[in-house]
Amino acid sequence: MKAKALYFLKDDVVSMGRMVNTSVEEMASILKGNPSGSMSLIEEREKKINDYCKKIEETCLELLLEKETVTQKDIRLLVSTIIIAAKLERMGDHANRIAKVADWARKEKVGVPTEMAEMASVIHQMAEDILIGFLEDAPDKALEVLKRDTAVDLLHDVLSQRLLADLGDQDKAQAQIEAQFLFCTRFLERMGDACTSIAKRVYFIATGERVS
Repeated sequence: MKAKALYFLKDDVVSMGRMVNTSVEEMASILKGNPSGSMSLIEEREKKINDYCKKIEETCLELLLEKETVTQKDIRLLVSTIIIAAKLERMGDHANRIAKVADWARKEKVGVPTEMAEMASVIHQMAEDILIGFLEDAPDKALEVLKRDTAVDLLHDVLSQRLLADLGDQDKAQAQIEAQFLFCTRFLERMGDACTSIAKRVYFIATGERVS
């Protein structure tokens, strides 16, 4: 019974993660100015993602109470899964916020910095890989994700400096959108951090060791 419950738990986490990553992909499409990028689809997923997060947390707590049948690895999985679900839920929130700003810019025909779409693409692939690593109990996949966070950080630093430097040279309306881009850049960087944090949890679940 426990093995079956753990299987369904992991399946729920992956399902939730795929919904989050689909929102990230949709967000990236809006950042690129693609007319097919749908803000409404991201908003519709947000409640489902939140519901998944609550369900996963409740399941983990219930399984943790089965003390006589829970192994050390099970405990690592259950405790880490609560944290992973929370990180994924936050990524969904960030994707929603960023997409709203990008959709506003799209409607105002204001170009979104290309670095933002690049960051979104890297995050999308990082999220895909951590879900595979979690599902397959693959620490090597987690380590691959950690290496890619540097690319997100570099794009964040370059874009932030440029946006800050440009703020004083624009009219009020343009400056308002550019200021929002600054916030979005920070949210994207946090999404990369969330992927890194989840990757470390995946490695810990699989090996019992922590990676710095």
